[in-house]
Amino acid sequence: MTRLRGRASLMAIIMISFTLLIVSYFILSKEVEDISANKLNPRLKIEEVYSLNDLTQNPRSFARKQEIEARMMGKLKSNGGKLFPDFNYDKSYAETVPLFKGHKIVHLDLKGAPFKASYYKYLLHLLKKLGATGILIEYEDMFPFEGKIQNISAHNCYTKRDIVNIQEIANENKLIVIPLVQTFGHMEFVLKLDEYKDYREVLRYPQALCPTYNKTLLLIYEMVDQVVAAHPNAKHLHIGADEVYQIGECSRCLDAMIKGQLGKKQLFLDHVSKVARYIRDRYPELTILMWDDEFREISPEEIIDRELHLMVEPVVWKYTTDPGVSLTDQLWDSYAAVWKDIWVATAFKGATAPDRYYTDIAYHMENHQRWLEIINRYSSQITFKGAILTGWQRYDHFSVLCELLPSAIPSLAVNLAILQAPDLNGFPGDASPSVLQALQCEGKIALSIPEPQYGWTKCNYHGVAIYAALLRLVSLTQEVTKMEQDNTFKGWLKPYNLKYSFSSPSHVERAVVELDRYKMELMYIEKDMRSAMEEIYDNYTIQEWLETYIAPLNEKFTQLWEAKEKILEKMVWPRRPLKKLEL
Repeated sequence: MTRLRGRASLMAIIMISFTLLIVSYFILSKEVEDISANKLNPRLKIEEVYSLNDLTQNPRSFARKQEIEARMMGKLKSNGGKLFPDFNYDKSYAETVPLFKGHKIVHLDLKGAPFKASYYKYLLHLLKKLGATGILIEYEDMFPFEGKIQNISAHNCYTKRDIVNIQEIANENKLIVIPLVQTFGHMEFVLKLDEYKDYREVLRYPQALCPTYNKTLLLIYEMVDQVVAAHPNAKHLHIGADEVYQIGECSRCLDAMIKGQLGKKQLFLDHVSKVARYIRDRYPELTILMWDDEFREISPEEIIDRELHLMVEPVVWKYTTDPGVSLTDQLWDSYAAVWKDIWVATAFKGATAPDRYYTDIAYHMENHQRWLEIINRYSSQITFKGAILTGWQRYDHFSVLCELLPSAIPSLAVNLAILQAPDLNGFPGDASPSVLQALQCEGKIALSIPEPQYGWTKCNYHGVAIYAALLRLVSLTQEVTKMEQDNTFKGWLKPYNLKYSFSSPSHVERAVVELDRYKMELMYIEKDMRSAMEEIYDNYTIQEWLETYIAPLNEKFTQLWEAKEKILEKMVWPRRPLKKLEL
């Protein structure tokens, strides 16, 4: 974030030169008088606005170029050396870009793998230091539900005291707390249970609730009431409602659609409007947030007809490096016709692969920078109230753990800094001093190097030991992949060779010469990872992570070692065929 700072003079020269080129184009088009009224596009390529080939090859154009330059020099003299008097040439480009002034909310995804309650004291203090203004807590089965719905909580869920403590720590750090309650899709943690299978839209799939089942709303209201009661000072409530993949398929819904002449979109709108109306009427102090994806194919008129423009504020989410490709002008125009206040959702982790265990920081930086472009482009139409930096821990309730939060803290820190000091000209060269100070890093850390980035292992934040152990696992996995791609391995250690213990000893020895070292390194990684995780996670989460990412590799090494030993102990081999055909 500091690449351009301290270079104001150089930046002024670059900006003046770049501006001269743009002005040349507009004068050629007889539009020079409009330039000072327009905002320049920092991503516009020079060759797109100034045809150098035409000007140098065409004598007539060359003469016009000389005339243009003379007129621009006269303009510079009359304005005291400035082409545009109102442009601040003393600041870098990054400093002239409007900063994002809305909320910066960090999403804590707790699905089936909660942090220890003691970790929040450090974590929330760090988030405040990094510039966050609040947290969005997706409890799912980690919330201590009570009474008739107590079974939807996990056995290792938080206690009520934990929930109180988290809010007290947040309040000490002046962070708002936004609880999230699923109300339509992503209801697996409830619908997986036998007592709730009748609530499913499709019996085979425990993802989405049936909106027309007569017990559905009672369940949702009970969940909402308990979560709101546990957060008495909350000003916002997120009701989820994204990725409702099954709707209008069960006999109950089909019957309701026929009787009411409804489509699937109307069925969706009816359900979320009932939920929103209940919350608005019972808790008028709450601002209701919900994911926007199901709104994208619904007309503004239908949304307004259900009064959802008055009851909810959408959170527009996209986690790719090019969110503007799918979030089109037409979509923003449609949303602007419905809502004056909108939130956006970026991602700092957990959005590149369901089984990725280390974070691609550059990918998420690109996501945040492109989002800033979108915000700047549409801010005249829409008030962007806040950005939620999502950090998914699982893709859904049933999926494996992906990136753990401690391993993604460098990504979170960098992307929070981008929202506070954007550089839309491209990636900055180094992490900002504020980030390095907050994470207690030694020296500079370059952000432009390929992933994985080992520089963050020189930091001293709470969780860096997890980050370091993961990078060792990445390195080991790369070595194993290289071993398996070697011709010796591919030619003499195929499953056929292993099955019949039939191979060349010298080639086998060469193919797995590093196997013992790999086994030892994996053992140390497991030991260090377990030790690092014990400070932040419970034993259930630690065991799940180790079984997901360490156990399969250990099993592979064990099988290879046993096969190697079996082959090498042989001194004679049978004639082919190795197995007689049974007649």
